[in-house]
Amino acid sequence: MNNTEFLIPISFFAMILGIVYMSYRKKERMALIQSGRDASILKEDGRCYSSLKWGLLLFGVGLGLLIAEFMAKYGVMSAEAAYFSMASIFGGMALIIDYFIEKYRKGEEPDTTKTL
Repeated sequence: MNNTEFLIPISFFAMILGIVYMSYRKKERMALIQSGRDASILKEDGRCYSSLKWGLLLFGVGLGLLIAEFMAKYGVMSAEAAYFSMASIFGGMALIIDYFIEKYRKGEEPDTTKTL
């Protein structure tokens, strides 16, 4: 059995999801145009900190793998369980920290898009 055979159903499922998502977005935009509204409300506000999010995620996963290596070396947990659990735990903690940082930054910045 070939090791890459599992990629076929995954890629097929991803393709179907992509087609459904794109058709939904098109219908949504067409409804906005027909009602006379601007499609700019679908855009994000531009204050997305994606580099912070990816940096924290990779840092968390790396830290989790490092701690998992020590746990597996000293026999606290089996290697497979240690690597999977620590990478997931620290990666998730990094995303939670990113959420609170972005929430704090959005609260600090004045909102200039609102008019009186």
